[in-house]
Amino acid sequence: MAHIHRSITIGALIDDVWAYLTESDKIAEWLMPNTFEARMGHEFTMDCPPGLGSGSPVQCQVRELEPPADGRARLVYSWVIDQPFTQTLLEIDLIEIAQSTRCDLVHSGWDEGESDLRTRHASGWDFLLDTRLRALLEN
Repeated sequence: MAHIHRSITIGALIDDVWAYLTESDKIAEWLMPNTFEARMGHEFTMDCPPGLGSGSPVQCQVRELEPPADGRARLVYSWVIDQPFTQTLLEIDLIEIAQSTRCDLVHSGWDEGESDLRTRHASGWDFLLDTRLRALLEN
């Protein structure tokens, strides 16, 4: 199975980056409208607009939730699309470095037959992380 890996450094403290990963209204500002709640096992939906990723609603469930402590944080959730049916996993690790935060994202579980969808998601993550999330936190 293939995976998408993206790593960026954002000129913001880890607590500020964490807020944009775990507060529904802030997630909507850079990613998409959602029903996220920062609690283990919570099932939520991401409303993916056409032209971004699959364009289909994404069904998710929080699998790991480790708020910032000792300069590190981790968030993991399932990422399931109905059309076409695709079941993947999104892992985000944060590491605070001086007055910045490194954000490592791994979106894994893509099957060989999903290369077009995986490619669209890879491009989407480039835009969402580097352009949208970074802009919100650094401006």
